[in-house]
Amino acid sequence: MMIDIVLATFNGEFYLEEQIKSIQNNHQYLECIARLIIVDDGSTDKTAEIVRLLGLSDTKIEWLLNSSGKHGPSNNFAFGLEQTHSQYIMLSDQDDVWQPDKIELSIQKIKQLERKCEKKAEVNLAEKAADIPLLVFSDKEIVDENLQLICGSYFELKNIPKDWHMKFEQLCQQNVVSGCTMLFNRALLNKAMPIPQQAYMHDWWLALVASRCGKIAFIDQPLIKYRQHHNNTIGANKRSKLSLITQFNQQLIQFEQSFLQTIEQAKAFESFEQEQQLNNNRTISILANIKNISISQKISLFAKKTINRSHLFGIIALLIVLLRI
Repeated sequence: MMIDIVLATFNGEFYLEEQIKSIQNNHQYLECIARLIIVDDGSTDKTAEIVRLLGLSDTKIEWLLNSSGKHGPSNNFAFGLEQTHSQYIMLSDQDDVWQPDKIELSIQKIKQLERKCEKKAEVNLAEKAADIPLLVFSDKEIVDENLQLICGSYFELKNIPKDWHMKFEQLCQQNVVSGCTMLFNRALLNKAMPIPQQAYMHDWWLALVASRCGKIAFIDQPLIKYRQHHNNTIGANKRSKLSLITQFNQQLIQFEQSFLQTIEQAKAFESFEQEQQLNNNRTISILANIKNISISQKISLFAKKTINRSHLFGIIALLIVLLRI
């Protein structure tokens, strides 16, 4: 079982060496990792030199510049994914720390999924287990820039049920599947690529395709230390009750921008469903067309929890945004 790891970088000199070494120190790194593909989005700091020095003693490390002409984290990862060849793929941020058993436990979980699919394939001979898109992901510890623990579980910090991903109708509204915790197979990548520009983020798109066309499984254990610092593109900070009150307008604006991006992603997924000859998912169709329906219809969808969020602030913000878009 060989795995390509795609690690996206941009001015990552502060934490990159620690992250790469945590990957190298994983139990199955030597046996199972084919390539550690480091794809850079135009760093101007010491990122390239750090990778060059580490690569002198590790032939698995490959350094690539993002030459796609499209920049930002999602586009950088998408470019890196296009460079992979192995049957399985993992993703890595530049500033986290992997637990020593991350690769090993992720492999065990996806093998369990494969065995379930093989049993299903024996019944349905028209479907091959190897062709089913599979994705596994884990919880993560939230730590500060010095790796001091903030919270032992992302789901606990954000007050999100750990089974949220199990319903596509929930997952297409709020993502809980972090790319830095994923292991997925080539069948998923073949199905999901190219990632459309309207996708909110690369990891959310991969999770949606896996949920709609294959299988997702959750490892109920934190397998990375997810570092929070001032340079994070997307963080996992806990909002205090006081900040929810004093900064409500600012956070509402952020929520509305996020919701509008979710609408655009839903439109892209509608096109994906048509291309894949899938039946239209009702929630995706509602999201894609939410701006065009009446206020009374929006309220009805909200009351029935057809349009929903997992926590109180999100629910309140969702109602306000629905009434004004």
